[in-house]
Amino acid sequence: MIVTSNIVNDLNTAFQLINMGTNDKIRQGEQLLQQIRGDIQYPKVLFDYFQAYEISLGLRAAIELKLWFKEYRNFDDYQAQYVQNVVQTIKQHIIRAYIVSEAPLIHQLKDAIVYVASRDFPTQWPTLMADLNQYLTHPDYVYKTLKLIYKLTEKYVYQSRSDPLYEEIIITCDTIHHNLLLLAKSLIQQIEALQNLQLSYEILKTLLKVFYNLNFQDLHPHFEDNLQSWMEFMKVVLRLQPVQGVEQFLFKCKGEALRCVLLYAMKYRDDFGDLIQVFSSEIWNVCTQTSTGRDSDKIVLCALRYFKTLIAWQDMKTFFEQNIKILIESLIIRNLSLSKDEIGMFSDEPQEFIEKFFEQSDLESRRAQAVELFKTVTKHFNQQVNVIIQEYLQAYIQSGMNGIDNEIILINLIIEASTSSFTSKDGTIDIILSQENVLGFYTHCLKPKLGQIFELQQQNQSVEQKFTPIQLAFYCRYLFYFRNVIDKVELPTLATLVSKLQLSKKTTLSNIACYTAYSLINVRQDVKNYANHQLYFENVNISSYLQLILTDCYNNIKQQQKLETYSLKLTNSLITLLKQEIFNAIAALCNLLQDLLKNIKLEYEFQNVHLVFEIIASVVDVCIIAKNSEAANQLQQSILNQLDELLRENKGDVTNFVLQIYSLFLQVQTNASTYYQNLLQNFLEIQNWNESNSSLFQAYIIFFQFGFQGTNLPTTQLQAILKSIVSHSTSSYTELSKFLIKSNSQWTNIVLTIIFEQYQIQQQTQPQISSKSKATHLSQKLINKEVFLLLAHVFTFYGVEVLINECSKISSQLLESFLINELGIIKSISQRNERKLIFTMLSAILFSGQFLTQQSWNLIFQAMVENITLKKRNPLKFMGRVTDREVTSSSGFQPLKPVIARNTSEKLLNDEDKLFSAQFKTYYSNPIVQQQLPIQQLLNQQQQELLSNLIQSV
Repeated sequence: MIVTSNIVNDLNTAFQLINMGTNDKIRQGEQLLQQIRGDIQYPKVLFDYFQAYEISLGLRAAIELKLWFKEYRNFDDYQAQYVQNVVQTIKQHIIRAYIVSEAPLIHQLKDAIVYVASRDFPTQWPTLMADLNQYLTHPDYVYKTLKLIYKLTEKYVYQSRSDPLYEEIIITCDTIHHNLLLLAKSLIQQIEALQNLQLSYEILKTLLKVFYNLNFQDLHPHFEDNLQSWMEFMKVVLRLQPVQGVEQFLFKCKGEALRCVLLYAMKYRDDFGDLIQVFSSEIWNVCTQTSTGRDSDKIVLCALRYFKTLIAWQDMKTFFEQNIKILIESLIIRNLSLSKDEIGMFSDEPQEFIEKFFEQSDLESRRAQAVELFKTVTKHFNQQVNVIIQEYLQAYIQSGMNGIDNEIILINLIIEASTSSFTSKDGTIDIILSQENVLGFYTHCLKPKLGQIFELQQQNQSVEQKFTPIQLAFYCRYLFYFRNVIDKVELPTLATLVSKLQLSKKTTLSNIACYTAYSLINVRQDVKNYANHQLYFENVNISSYLQLILTDCYNNIKQQQKLETYSLKLTNSLITLLKQEIFNAIAALCNLLQDLLKNIKLEYEFQNVHLVFEIIASVVDVCIIAKNSEAANQLQQSILNQLDELLRENKGDVTNFVLQIYSLFLQVQTNASTYYQNLLQNFLEIQNWNESNSSLFQAYIIFFQFGFQGTNLPTTQLQAILKSIVSHSTSSYTELSKFLIKSNSQWTNIVLTIIFEQYQIQQQTQPQISSKSKATHLSQKLINKEVFLLLAHVFTFYGVEVLINECSKISSQLLESFLINELGIIKSISQRNERKLIFTMLSAILFSGQFLTQQSWNLIFQAMVENITLKKRNPLKFMGRVTDREVTSSSGFQPLKPVIARNTSEKLLNDEDKLFSAQFKTYYSNPIVQQQLPIQQLLNQQQQELLSNLIQSV
């Protein structure tokens, strides 16, 4: 099949240029290839070329052939017909070429065949599987053949079932099943005879993967008729004994065999049911022989998933009741101990270890799958599991409670058997293990150990000389999970004891201790009431314990090389709980905050920087609540220079935080100092309000709110600023407008005039909505919603009459025109607080008198009822809360919690739907209104019924 043509010479030249490797030569070669790619003979020439030329040029031709067939699979019918003869010629020879080729050519040819087959098999290439089937019986070619069949059938696993796919699977199974079964039997004979083990294992693994692919969609009659033979083959594979030097190859085969068995158990239960018990015994026997290394992972993971599926089967209940202990010992206990990887992670990767330790973030590890299986076992066989754990507990106590590994496994068993419901925030809530076991371990095992730790701490002796850091970490894990079960009277003492461990030189243990102490002092009053977030120790005086923990935090932070998240969280929580008790240690706190601010300059990490400023804000907030200006001034004097340095560095996030701290300091001072007055004057400069600084606007505004308290606002400058940020279309104009309007009612008209001028400009320049302008349109709607919210804030501050009058001063029809233009917002508004504000305002406007024309009244009324109807249909959509536009990245504004609390002055509103219904009920009770208002024309039947039900409920 040799082609004589100038194209061969051009191809040879192009490949030689590309192989030279320089940019210019490669570019020349690619240009020459581009010129000849359109030739109808191009793929045929490539096929001949790689067989005739030396390897470097031949490989380039094979790659080009693969790429051509990659494009061919997407040809339309006309293109495919045009090259049909050339492709047909190649298909007659490409299987043989593949079989006799070696790496690296064979990999390119394998991909090329898969691409052709994806378009042509079986209709345009009916002989493909028959051609491959003949090589399955040839010892020299069987491995290559199986590798290609595997690639061809791989799609059977991930493609959705369809008639063409099903037809292809049937043809494939009909053609190759017989030889596959013969191959399976001969492979076992070779392996048992120890013949060429490594290659035999590789062939066996590939055969099992092909078996999985062929059986994934449906059970073909050939496989069903030979089910016993195939399952006997799987049992033999699972029973094969490892031979030194090639164990890892056998483990991979057993993993694939387990995957096949699991497939049958899950998908073909009726056919496979009688064999389940047999395979269950085989599987846990295999698992007891595996090592803890990663080469055995596939076997163990498949086994864990297999039993998790079977545990829930009712007809398997008796079997598992009789074998539950074997299952726990062979599969679960073996995988709950610490692996070498976890020990290494404890030393070198604290953050990743803690995430897995508390939050179980490793979803695909042996341990994670063992935990999932154990939870399922405990759920279905609770009584038996309780008995087994009690036996382990008694055996551990009788052994003198020695052996760290046994202790860790027992802790893990109790935790995982108990935590059917768990959140890292609240600890274990619903315990499905008996409290006798949970508290039994705590009372008889853990408490004595904690007593020893306490004695060592009191004597200022090293705890880690008697207890390993990992051992101490697991004690913390137990307390963390069961803090809602342990008597709350004991929690402060436990938190104090655990807190001492944060002084460990092991970063992981230090962080775990902080996280555990934090969880112990932040238990909720009622952990099962998700609406009640009140902390238990907010109303219980444990200040002596908290002060000891705060001292530990102080010493820990002093010794740290960098900011640590968990110690910062604990410190902030302690300040919040201690409240005015912190004034007893204000000098030490000032020292601590100086160190924290110093560390910010050494290493910037957003979450930790945020926590540092939350701590400062919490301290200042306590000063504000206690009206302790002396403590606030002492704190301010100690850190003002550092804050000023950070402000001058002009880093977006840090600048936001510093200005928020300044706003809190201003609230505890009678008059703004010269420093703050100078800052205020600086921030009034219009150049600070350009669009590139938009992430700082919120912080500027918060600083203004408290900096200008008790003084006359600079009207001209603030008007210019408002006009500037309104023209930028940033949402910050709402916050500035609220501040101005609230400060003095005279600002209402000024603000509304500026806002509606920009609104009119936007309306006139708004583009026609198309697919290309949807994003712009969405942004426009969000801006218009901000105008809506601003009107609602005017109503909240001053009432409906002031709102109507101020809008009328600008234009007589302004408010009515705006409401009609934005009916879409009324219909769709769903965020909870925004909806409350807007609906309360609209109810007042609708039912306050004759402000609106009847047509406008009808349209707004319809829009509100449509929104209420949508809420009834999809209540979850209306559960969202406005969070003051909190963002957690460096690109936006992140408010500090005390600042949020002090900047939220709006009164809470009642249920806006009931308010609307009650006002409508009163309004509609007027006979004249009943005659004039065509309810049946305005609302459909469903909306009328909904409105009627709402009226009856008020």
